[in-house]
Amino acid sequence: MKLKPWHFLASAVFLLSIVSFWFVFQEDKTNPSLGSVPFIFWSSFAITVLVVLATFLGSIIFPQEKSPKS
Repeated sequence: MKLKPWHFLASAVFLLSIVSFWFVFQEDKTNPSLGSVPFIFWSSFAITVLVVLATFLGSIIFPQEKSPKS
């Protein structure tokens, strides 16, 4: 069964969400900037990419089974 990688991905997304809201998404935090892009924008974009990648990997590891029609 492929539950260990699934639990790892789910835990990683959960921890990434918690850490993001506690430390990354703080009010009035604009430094450091990446070029002229503020910190909150590029950090939230990077976190979103990681969550989407984890979702994609989760769909490969644990594909949805089709239920039989009654």
